[in-house]
Amino acid sequence: MRNQHPDFGERVRARRRELGLSQQQLAGDVVTSSYISLLESGKRAPTLDVIIHLAEQLMMPVDELVGQGIAGSLAAEPVSAHSGAAPGPAASAPAGAAAAPQPSRPRTPPPPPASPSPTAVRTPTPPSQILAVNAMQSNDYARSIELLRDLYAQVLAEGDPMRSIEVGLQLQRALQTHGDHDQRLALLEELAATASDQPSDAVRVAVLTELGSALRDTGYLSRARTPLESALALLRPAGLHGTSEHVRLLGTLVSVLCELSDTGPVPALISEMLELAESVDAPGILGRSQWVAAMAYDQLGSAEDAHTFIVRARQHLTPATLTLRDWLRFCRSTTSILLNTGHLDDAHEWLLGAEQTTSLMNVPAETAALAALRARHESALGRHESALKLYVGLTGEDSPLSGLQLARACLAKAEELRALNRPEEAAEALRGAAAICEENGAYQLAVQMWRRMDEIRSR
Repeated sequence: MRNQHPDFGERVRARRRELGLSQQQLAGDVVTSSYISLLESGKRAPTLDVIIHLAEQLMMPVDELVGQGIAGSLAAEPVSAHSGAAPGPAASAPAGAAAAPQPSRPRTPPPPPASPSPTAVRTPTPPSQILAVNAMQSNDYARSIELLRDLYAQVLAEGDPMRSIEVGLQLQRALQTHGDHDQRLALLEELAATASDQPSDAVRVAVLTELGSALRDTGYLSRARTPLESALALLRPAGLHGTSEHVRLLGTLVSVLCELSDTGPVPALISEMLELAESVDAPGILGRSQWVAAMAYDQLGSAEDAHTFIVRARQHLTPATLTLRDWLRFCRSTTSILLNTGHLDDAHEWLLGAEQTTSLMNVPAETAALAALRARHESALGRHESALKLYVGLTGEDSPLSGLQLARACLAKAEELRALNRPEEAAEALRGAAAICEENGAYQLAVQMWRRMDEIRSR
């Protein structure tokens, strides 16, 4: 079946050639080169996640790339297992529930949009947006944020809500990479309010997924469930069931539930996420899903399952297939899991890789997270004084950590104090960690810390 919008494929091909990109370079780790070929020939209609990826790679506004706005350009059917489209996390049913079979096409196909005028003048990509992309690729995150903030303010003043969502989503990604989680959250709350008044369910799914991720990253775990579950309910109406948005949403929900210690539905959600990722011919997406599964099993205490999935993920994920920030996070996850399974030599190699990558980024939040990981490695080698020194620096008044990251650092400091036979100080550190958990709604984790405090005092 041919795309209802063949001009979309023509625009993609023309812009790709203008930039000198191959189909493989344009595909990245989100889709395959064969899928790009199908798009360019008009034999496949893109989903929202693919549109956003292409717009970023081609340095074009979404509306310019699509020709008639986001809502009218979405695929009328989910991406098939043979399309090569990348997955993302989500589920159309409530968390933990099995998804109902999805028909291959909606019962009432949407009417074809009006063809763009052949005499329409192409709106050039704003120079600031191109410069922002270049700055991101050069790891100059502060410059990218500055440019995108100015552009976002300009778009808001022009009163174009869909364009403001597009630029806002790009800005929040830059803020996330730079570790500005509070500012990212404030922006996404604004974008969610804007998206709620728009006709596109797909746009709302994209914004709500990012909002749930931002709430998780800032420690508001209980609040994070609401936008994620709202996004789940919109998947089928948006035509995104089985796509990369679906997989990514599932992965985000799994991470939130693990942080909340609400682990009952997690194994079923992991299975659903991996099954969807397997059905899509995109190794990068499968690798990311296996990475999420590894981290989830690590938090569930299933060390061997965590090790199995991180090894599988390493077969698909490389520095060439991930952004610098994501490669750093992957190095840290792998190090953590290897420490938990006793593979100390391998863990040290991945830790060195994480440290080398961190030195290229100059992001304080990432430096702090790496220091906590180095402290864990020191502890695993029995160097408790050295580990404690690192944790003290991470948990003071000027701590670069916040939310559950800070709570976990306090917990780790308590364990080092216990190992050094300083039980009263250990109990005090646990009290602070429990209080942080309660503030962030992680009540089950707080209970575990109170119990641990009682264990230390009773010895």
